[in-house]
Amino acid sequence: MLREYKAEQVRNIAIIGHGGTGKSTLLDAMLLAGGKIDKIGTPELGTLVSDFDEDEKKRKMSIRSAMGFVEIDGVKINIIDTPGTADFIGEVRAAIQAVEAVVLVVDSVDGVQIETEKAWRYLNENNIPRIIFVNKMDKERASCQKVMDNLKTSLKANIAPLCVPNGEGEKISGIIDIIQMKLLTPKAGGKDVAVSDIPADMKAQAEAERAKLIEVAAEGDDKLIEKFFEEETLTEDEIKQGIRALLVRAKLHPVICGSSLNGIGIKYLLNVIRDFVPPFQLGREYTAGEANDSSKEIKIQSGDNGSLAAVVWKTYIDQYAGRFNYLKIITGSLLHDFEVYNPNKKYKERTSKLYAMIGSRQEEMPKLNAGDIGVVMKLDKTATGDTLCDAKKAVLLPLIKLPHPVFSYAVEMTNKADVDKVGQFFSKMTEENPTLTYTYSAETAESVLSGMGEIQLGIVLNALKEKNKIEVKIREPRVPYRETVTKKADANYRHKKQSGGHGQFGEVFIRMAPRPRGSGFEFKETIFGGSIPRQYIPGVEKGVVEALQEGVLGKFPVVDVEVELYDGKFHEVDSSELSFKIAARTAFKMGMEKGGPQLLEPIMDVSIYVDKEFMGDILSDVTSRRGKVLGMDSADESGGSVSVVRAQIPLAEMLRYSIDLRGMTSGKATFEMKFSHYDQISGREAENILAARKKHLEEVANK
Repeated sequence: MLREYKAEQVRNIAIIGHGGTGKSTLLDAMLLAGGKIDKIGTPELGTLVSDFDEDEKKRKMSIRSAMGFVEIDGVKINIIDTPGTADFIGEVRAAIQAVEAVVLVVDSVDGVQIETEKAWRYLNENNIPRIIFVNKMDKERASCQKVMDNLKTSLKANIAPLCVPNGEGEKISGIIDIIQMKLLTPKAGGKDVAVSDIPADMKAQAEAERAKLIEVAAEGDDKLIEKFFEEETLTEDEIKQGIRALLVRAKLHPVICGSSLNGIGIKYLLNVIRDFVPPFQLGREYTAGEANDSSKEIKIQSGDNGSLAAVVWKTYIDQYAGRFNYLKIITGSLLHDFEVYNPNKKYKERTSKLYAMIGSRQEEMPKLNAGDIGVVMKLDKTATGDTLCDAKKAVLLPLIKLPHPVFSYAVEMTNKADVDKVGQFFSKMTEENPTLTYTYSAETAESVLSGMGEIQLGIVLNALKEKNKIEVKIREPRVPYRETVTKKADANYRHKKQSGGHGQFGEVFIRMAPRPRGSGFEFKETIFGGSIPRQYIPGVEKGVVEALQEGVLGKFPVVDVEVELYDGKFHEVDSSELSFKIAARTAFKMGMEKGGPQLLEPIMDVSIYVDKEFMGDILSDVTSRRGKVLGMDSADESGGSVSVVRAQIPLAEMLRYSIDLRGMTSGKATFEMKFSHYDQISGREAENILAARKKHLEEVANK
């Protein structure tokens, strides 16, 4: 069983970067150097620690984040390996929110790539400390200096190399630590490192780099600056002090080069993480929500001694072992066989054993303290984003913030008997990954699976087929159009029916008028003189609300309309609330026909992150999609090579955009979108939509 660790003894880092940079191999190399595994795996053989899922082995790529840890000199380093493909950005974002720093992996030949740029932008926005690891220095044409130049020009990164390679490409044999001025060469297959003097032909370069590093480190503290000006040098400890101070504030980004496959620079990277990455901050104030009313804010402080509060940042559900909830302790501590409260689900759970993970391997822990990350198994209802806390002092911690889905399929069952099974399967998948959603749309009468891209949804659907032996049909989802009126109109209708005994009678006079886009529906009544008794007016409003569900153009819902009931007639015996509801429903339809009915379509706010070389193609494509460009600027203040195009584009034109954008830019661009508003659509586009709608309604009616 592992020993117990306090916050100051824990370092939490996530490995992030573009796909193919060797992130998962780096985790293996770190675990090997930390004595947790005996051999580095490969994606070709499906033996990487983090890629233990069958889908990952089959595709030879990471599709989920996974954990490992090492113990060095009384410090536990929790390491989260993340996917590098845009479709799995949710896994990356959740992992980053669970750690205090990241290791950004960059390829020694390819340098900064699109996912590097995206990650950098997110790290800047959230002021997250980062260490850059230039990997695959054993590749032909590898150059650490070119990559560092690339980081400066593309990202405007303030970087400082902590080492220089001893050779490059096939000739690399180790790295030179320019703080201690020693040559570090891997031995025992990467399990350890040999420390020796710097070769004579490398000494001048190492001394020059050290001089630069001392000057940079001095900026970390006023006292260091004073000493540097007086003596023009700093001690080893002072260099570390200055770099650590800058790294914690995300003002400086140390660079280490090496090769994960050959164990070069790995032990040094672990030592840098141990010495430079900040531990979890005790006493930090968090804004939480009250358990019974999340809109009411309360302040809590992180610490070992408070009541338990932990956030679940990842959920993995194994077909055989059950549910794994990965959580980080914010306050208090967690023991096994402990009752916890989930305020998100209003549900009490009991923990079983606590584990630290090395891929899929579990190592039991006696206790989880504030700042540490661990796993609880077999909780009933807890999922990603949930809080676990003490029931007596329940709080809702800030949710893990994840991007919105941008790609969807409508899912049709080939066998109606599979509806429940499919629903249960997708429910499990959405619990694992909240960037996935599976919902039923009543207005378009279809079940919709949404996520971050075609690859992600393809993996989910393939799992449904292979693991559950269920096949479904997929197609583009229908667009939820709306209808409204464009001018004022009056209408009245008398509902009268006599069939023996009490009849039905109700007459209403209404005025309809358009409202500002997005303002919704409003009902008014200005009845004078008792032309309609008060008890029947709710029936009028109910009739209007029912009529809103189907417009007169294509039976789409009606929005942004005001209805005023200003007169009517009733019968002492035959009137009822039902009579007035029927009368109002018909009067509304008549008023819509007079009020210049107009078709509306959903418009999306779209942000497209793209290399400047593709800017012309992107702008032309936005126009071809009936979009409107709102502006263009650099993706962040660094003024790098990635620009962001902000536009508004109809949802109907965005259904395949993730696929089209990948084709246009060879996968070098990404986008985000969210609903903005509804806007008018007319002409040929509207005619085509209404014709397709008519055909669909006829097909439904004939089933």
